[in-house]
Amino acid sequence: MQLFVTEYTKKDTHIIVADTDLLSQLRKVLRVSIGDVIWIQSPHKEDKKIRYEIRIEVWDNKMVEWTIISEQTHENTHKKRNMIVAMPNKRDKVELIIQKLTECGLDQIVFWPSERSIIRERNPKKEERLQKIIKEAVEQSRGRTVPELLFTNNPKSLVADNLLVIFDKQTEISHKEKSDHMYGLIWPEGGLTTRDYQTFEWTTHTIYTLGETILRTETAAIIWGRILKNNI
Repeated sequence: MQLFVTEYTKKDTHIIVADTDLLSQLRKVLRVSIGDVIWIQSPHKEDKKIRYEIRIEVWDNKMVEWTIISEQTHENTHKKRNMIVAMPNKRDKVELIIQKLTECGLDQIVFWPSERSIIRERNPKKEERLQKIIKEAVEQSRGRTVPELLFTNNPKSLVADNLLVIFDKQTEISHKEKSDHMYGLIWPEGGLTTRDYQTFEWTTHTIYTLGETILRTETAAIIWGRILKNNI
């Protein structure tokens, strides 16, 4: 059954949704009708993430009311897995990277302009589209986490004293430290420069590598995002 991430109001055993965009999608695209069942969850960060299985009961152009069939409660771990990505050379790659890191279940996605980055500034006009990509990726993957999307010129302000794992193609060093709150860093096209590494001199970082294998930034996001979330 389809999962939707949206604002809702819970009243006793009923869920009320007034998101007109979602209502339009349900009616015109998915063609749902009275009696159909979906899953729904809030977009907000919560210690206990509740997901409801609901059946449509009342429908009009402004709201839809559902009866709760069942609910799932997921205890969010205190562990945080965040990824810093060197800004890629094309904006469509930004969208792909965001989509895949969301599917990996990361808590925070941060874009940072490295020395080799061609795109060096955030585009506020794209913010709404990027948030929509995150929402749809959570729904498609049936994820529990809606990641926070950030852009920074100062990684130190985010990473602070947390463990940093650099995924870099240029080195054979490989350590396996673990921490509850961790940041990963994915290189840009061409790899990290000496000046890039100097940006992170304040912290002792761990380095992972695939040896001689050279990955595009968007491919690295998929592989290292999954490794950071599940295996480190």
